[in-house]
Amino acid sequence: MTVRMYKEEFKWTSSDPSVKRALGDDPAPSRGHSNGNVPADYRTINGWGVDLDPANRPMVPRELPSDVMTVRGNVGARQVPHAKVHLSIEHPDLTPVFGNSCPPHGLSGMLRDYAYQFGEASNRHWMTLIFADRVDMVEHLIGDALRGKPDNYIAEKGWPAYLKYNPGRNRRWITLGALALGAVAVGVAVNNWRGRDE
Repeated sequence: MTVRMYKEEFKWTSSDPSVKRALGDDPAPSRGHSNGNVPADYRTINGWGVDLDPANRPMVPRELPSDVMTVRGNVGARQVPHAKVHLSIEHPDLTPVFGNSCPPHGLSGMLRDYAYQFGEASNRHWMTLIFADRVDMVEHLIGDALRGKPDNYIAEKGWPAYLKYNPGRNRRWITLGALALGAVAVGVAVNNWRGRDE
C-alpha cells in the first residue's frame, strides 16, 4: 500500500496554510474572527447580569410573582400505588407519577427499606441502594436457575468473543487460571489418594 501525499494547495483548511503552528499550539483563528464583534459595554448583551444582586439585575422589573402554592403545582389526579413504593424522608408525599414495574422483594427489598431510613445526602443511603441492586441481580440469577431457565452468564458477558477477538491480551491470566485449577485438581486427587491408604 502506498501513501499519496497531496500538495498543500489541494488540502482543505479553514486557516491560512502559510501559518505554521507547533504541536499543542492553539489553532489559528479563522479569517472572519475578529475582536470587533465583542461589545464594549457588556450590558447590551441579552441576559447579561442575571446572577447579580436582585436590586441591580436587569430582569427584576419584569419578573412576575408565582402563583404556585406547592412544589408540584396544582395536581389533578395522582397515581395510586398497588405495591410498596419507597419514599424519601426529604419529601412530604409521593410524587404524582412514579414507576412501579419492579416492586421491592426479598433481601434486596429489605435492604432498600433500610436505605430509605436515611436522607439522600448520606453515603449510607446510596451505598445500601447500590448493594441492594447487586443482591437483586443475584436473587434473579438464582430464581431463574430454580425455574429451569438459567442465564448463559459466560456468553452474556461476552467472554467467548473477547477470547476470539483479543486472544493475546489475557493469555497470561488464562494460563494462571488453568494452572490454579490444575493445582486444585491435583490437591483433591492427592487428598483422595492419601485417604485410601489410611
